[in-house]
Amino acid sequence: MKESGILKPPASEENDELLVKCFKDHFNFTIDDLSQIRKHFSCYHKKKRDFLIREGYTSTNYFLILEGYARSFYRTEKGEEVTIELLGSGEFASSMYSILKRAPSFMCIQCVTDCIVCKISEASFEELATENPAWIQLGMTCLKSALLKKEERILTFGKLKGKERYAKLMEERPDIIKHVPVQYIASYIGVKPESLSRIKG
Repeated sequence: MKESGILKPPASEENDELLVKCFKDHFNFTIDDLSQIRKHFSCYHKKKRDFLIREGYTSTNYFLILEGYARSFYRTEKGEEVTIELLGSGEFASSMYSILKRAPSFMCIQCVTDCIVCKISEASFEELATENPAWIQLGMTCLKSALLKKEERILTFGKLKGKERYAKLMEERPDIIKHVPVQYIASYIGVKPESLSRIKG
């Protein structure tokens, strides 16, 4: 199935400034040609619990979070949701499996707060990279960051206990602790919500 019917009407053009600021603050990347950006990026207001990507749908888009928080998760055979990533401002959300394989995503990406996101397709990003090599470097920066994050997560689960994983998250991303619901944080660090309550206590 193709991804469809999951986006809200676009936000106002005032989000241009928010997008430019996001690139400058998080990627040290300056956008000079706004007309080029408007051609390739679409900004949207999303409500809490809205989906960016649904399991079983093919998505060829990247979603840059300008404001708010989202999570990626998959469902087990028993129907339990396992959070595998927590995302905030300045981070890209996507199903790389779906993009690279041109296949339905096995995971969902859902807003956990109201969000402003910008969408760009894989084809549009490739067009930007063809027009300006600086976008290739930006893509490499984002790819390296994503790979580093995944490797650190694997090592964290292999070497740290639940309490230590929570302490690490609290030290590195206190904003997530503040804004993301407890049940998603617990799932992300691999403990039950009641165990997280004891850890916090």
